[in-house]
Amino acid sequence: MYCQKCGSVYEDGQSCCPYCKTPRAGVNNSQFHGLMPPVDQNGVPYYDTSETPAETGIVILSLLLPLVGIIFGCICLKNNEKKAGHAYLLAAAARYVIILFLVFAFIFHFFSFFTFFL
Repeated sequence: MYCQKCGSVYEDGQSCCPYCKTPRAGVNNSQFHGLMPPVDQNGVPYYDTSETPAETGIVILSLLLPLVGIIFGCICLKNNEKKAGHAYLLAAAARYVIILFLVFAFIFHFFSFFTFFL
């Protein structure tokens, strides 16, 4: 018998595919209750990506290069990955706040240095 999902061959007596663990068609097996993703009207599995976690490496890269965070954040939000998109945008915004703080601190220090000589 062939698996409907991955196409691998398995024995007729098996209740699921040994490779991808997809239940055999027509078999009512209670061990799969709640483990299979919901399917849409075409039978394609539907995965809720709104709770996709952010990648740690991309968050760190977003802190170092804020433009990367903005790009990845916009891409994730477009793909309905809300949690990851918000994390990338937040990391990019945090970096911009740090940059602004450093710029204002430098300007304040620069002007206070010259007012000392006046």
